[in-house]
Amino acid sequence: MKTPAPHLLSVSYAHQAQKQAAEAFANEHQLACQPLHKATSELTLNFTEMQLEIIDLQNKMSLCVDFVGGSLGHRKKYGGGRGQTIAKAIGLKQGKPIPSVLDATAGLGKDSYVFACLGCPVTLIERSPIIAALVKDAIERASLNIEFSEIIKSGFILHNRDALEYIQAIDKVNEPDVIYLDPMYPEKKKSASVKKNMQILQKLLGHDLDTHKVLNAALKKVKKRVVVKRPKGAPILDAEKPPTLSYESKGTRYDVYIA
Repeated sequence: MKTPAPHLLSVSYAHQAQKQAAEAFANEHQLACQPLHKATSELTLNFTEMQLEIIDLQNKMSLCVDFVGGSLGHRKKYGGGRGQTIAKAIGLKQGKPIPSVLDATAGLGKDSYVFACLGCPVTLIERSPIIAALVKDAIERASLNIEFSEIIKSGFILHNRDALEYIQAIDKVNEPDVIYLDPMYPEKKKSASVKKNMQILQKLLGHDLDTHKVLNAALKKVKKRVVVKRPKGAPILDAEKPPTLSYESKGTRYDVYIA
């Protein structure tokens, strides 16, 4: 991933206690760093005492990752377990071994966390160092929670890498059972229904243009299946490679390619 333009992203800190960590990250990624109240970029990666967050200074929105509370905590308790469409898509079945999952486009780690809560060992790949930093921060905070520490023991490993390069380097012994792809795609509407998470991510990352290449590589490096998450009604990712089967939920379709 290219470093975002200086006018788009900076690094900031809420208090002097976070200054050193903020400056270290800024220097590593060649970004400007200043106290939050002096930030002038569109987005700022803000270091606080409690969490790491991205703030959209123009639209007054913020984004962080929380694997214990909020919507993800609620999803863990009331998400429907193995009855969820996403669980069926990755091949979770009663009496069958629990699959290992490589989430090659992990983003904020939401689907990765669902897989982990279902008992799957998960490897998360995120090529943006900014988004990876948010997820890493969330993992470190959640690791203090007993329930999440069990997830870590089962396997919940984050790599800040390019998905295509990572997949191409997988050897036969370490092939995952499932490779999961959730490419960024343009939203059809600009409305309240476009969640702030997506608004900030699209501003920061744009859209994925190489996912068809990742799909082709994944099909050669997976034991059981590749799953591609798509909006319901959207075309398949690669017109020359129709999926083996698909599962649909209210607004989402999971295209499954059996290895």
